[in-house]
Amino acid sequence: MARVPYVDPEDVPPENRPLLDTLAEEADTPAAEYGLEGGTLNVYRALGNDLGLLEAFRTYGSTLWREGGLDPHERETVILATARAADSPYEWHQHVRVALNEGMSQGTILAISRREYDELEPTLAAIAAYVDRFVRAEVDDEHHDRLAARVDRETLLGVGMLAGCYLGLSRSLDALDVETEIEFVGWELENL
Repeated sequence: MARVPYVDPEDVPPENRPLLDTLAEEADTPAAEYGLEGGTLNVYRALGNDLGLLEAFRTYGSTLWREGGLDPHERETVILATARAADSPYEWHQHVRVALNEGMSQGTILAISRREYDELEPTLAAIAAYVDRFVRAEVDDEHHDRLAARVDRETLLGVGMLAGCYLGLSRSLDALDVETEIEFVGWELENL
């Protein structure tokens, strides 16, 4: 059970209720196949205990999604690699579904879960390896240079900023013991 109460949308002023909606409702791609459309995710219900904080976080996170120089597969590689390296079931669970909705293959997702980065196409492999090191505070010249050889400076910054955002979120969700809304998809996608 979460260590903070999940906010009920009915208890939030009507003008603030959109803060509890999923980002999938704002996305360019349909999300219904993997169940992200509509409803309220526990991450927003937990953070909704401070509506000002939730609004600021959503603005920050949305900006990183849009302005990080990453295409959808690169973005989801960053988030999934962060979730896996941080051992964050909640973020892994949610972003497996986002990645699938963006057309990422289950094989690519499993390679990230297993840290078999050489199984990925070269740019995604460089991103995943960099993020894995980023989460452990072990980025060295080799990993930096490998990623820098594949992406421009703006995208390199976007990778770090997005990974930092999701690492912080993962740690907060873990500390608050926020649960997935349905059964955890599993590191091997066994419950997909």
